[in-house]
Amino acid sequence: MVGELIRLKFAIQRHTLSWKRVLGLVLGVGGALATWAALLVAAPSARSDVLLFVLAAWLVGWLVGPILTSGAAVLRPEYFTLLPLSPRRLGFGLLASVFVGVGAVVTAAAVLALVGYAFVTAVPDVASVAAAVGTAVVGAALLLVFTVAVSRVAYALLGAAMRTRMGVEIAAIQYGLVLSSMFVGWLIVSPAITAVPEFLRDGFGASGVSGVLGLFPSSWPLLAVDAAAAGDYGSAAGLVGALALVTALVVLAAVALLTPYVGNRTVRRRTRPWGSRALTRGRLLPGTPLGAVIGKELRTWWRDPWRSLEIRSSIWFGIFVAIYGVIAGIPQLAGLAGIAVALMAGLSGANLFGQDGTALWLLVVGESPRAVRADIRGRQIGLVVALGLPAFGLSTLMMVLTGVFEFAVPIYAGILATLGVGSGVAAVMSVVGVTPGVEPHRRVNANDAGENGFAIQVALWAVLLLIAPTVAVAVPLAFAADPPPWLGVAALGVALGNAVVVAWAGGAVAARRLESHLPETFARLRYPGTTMAKGRGAGFLDYLSGHAESSALAAAAAAKGEKPPQRTKETVG
Repeated sequence: MVGELIRLKFAIQRHTLSWKRVLGLVLGVGGALATWAALLVAAPSARSDVLLFVLAAWLVGWLVGPILTSGAAVLRPEYFTLLPLSPRRLGFGLLASVFVGVGAVVTAAAVLALVGYAFVTAVPDVASVAAAVGTAVVGAALLLVFTVAVSRVAYALLGAAMRTRMGVEIAAIQYGLVLSSMFVGWLIVSPAITAVPEFLRDGFGASGVSGVLGLFPSSWPLLAVDAAAAGDYGSAAGLVGALALVTALVVLAAVALLTPYVGNRTVRRRTRPWGSRALTRGRLLPGTPLGAVIGKELRTWWRDPWRSLEIRSSIWFGIFVAIYGVIAGIPQLAGLAGIAVALMAGLSGANLFGQDGTALWLLVVGESPRAVRADIRGRQIGLVVALGLPAFGLSTLMMVLTGVFEFAVPIYAGILATLGVGSGVAAVMSVVGVTPGVEPHRRVNANDAGENGFAIQVALWAVLLLIAPTVAVAVPLAFAADPPPWLGVAALGVALGNAVVVAWAGGAVAARRLESHLPETFARLRYPGTTMAKGRGAGFLDYLSGHAESSALAAAAAAKGEKPPQRTKETVG
């Protein structure tokens, strides 16, 4: 059975996008080479600290990487729900399949640096070299098994935790850190690179970091090698034995967790959510179709774990942007945290209909222009409220903490414009680039709601382009030595106009597009690949729709181990 699962995994990986395979291979090989290079270049007194840090980095990479890229879900336990396999046998098979791949191979090459460390540490004593190298080989093997198994445990636990607010928060922190690193991580690249020679020469010094890292299992093989090289074979055996015990426990946990989940999608609530009481008490929303959609959207943003993940990821994105600014010595950037949150309105909302699964059939069966317009406008308003409140609140908090208030007006203008423009772009892309994901009641992992890389890229650049009028006024205001009072009022006025115009125009375009393509849009969610939008029409929206559908179908085919469908010039369905 293990062999069948491994062959199935290879079949899936052969049909994944080639650039992903190449990128993963390049990064993995580069990481392994960097591990050995750090070992060889580091000063003898710092070699232990350097390897402690590098091994901990590999463990963190295995913990975070599969969660962010869904790389651990090549073979999902849900695929085997109906097969006559015992949970333990299925769990062992799925865990064994993880060890067959580029990730495990390059990790093995990296942890084998322990052998090189053992050799250079124990030389010239032959007996010490033999003991240290033997300890290193056993420790490296155990560390590899531990790292891969704990990665699968973390991935499975996060899937279970997505049914709780704590799990959503953990996933949001990880996504926020990655997003902030992509946008402003370059601010600390230069200081980090500058500190590398000093680290290779002095290690952690007297900071105590090495003592903290020594508590993690990733450091135990290294400490065991040091003990064996010093002739303390009892300590070496104890550390290896402790690692073996922890590895066995993690493997058993991974086997237990790698089973199909068939329970409730979320934890049952015992009390009525606060958001529901706030929306229904005193009838804050009008009793119209628009009011109904707004209420539904706000409740969804508040209750649904996958929508809530979008909001929390945006907030952590803004927080980490502020942290990067403080680390880089530019506290003024902390105020931009709210703009970072607002920017996510266009990205998080770029697939609103896809996030709801096939619920679009409600519009199909009750099709009317009024219902379509109310649905689009309600989604826009819900998106602005859901992300607007944390955007303004976070920027205000960061300005209070840093004491930088001179940029308040341009920052608020940027948030206002970005929210409005983002809602307009999100409305258009939610219709044009609608992408099916896992149905809401079947979602398990953090990235099951479906995403479209092409649509997100288009949304990002569209938002950055369409807020240009506000940027043209806000930037001179931010850097002017003594700006006149009317310039601040002008900036806010331009931002408001920019937001309203783009939001209204985007909603109008989205509503008109959905009215004329409602059956096709639903078919793209319910029956992916049957519409093949490219080739239908010659407009810009048709072009975007075709390429977004191509991207979605290619990603879905790769996940299933199939070849991407070939487009034809004819429209199917």
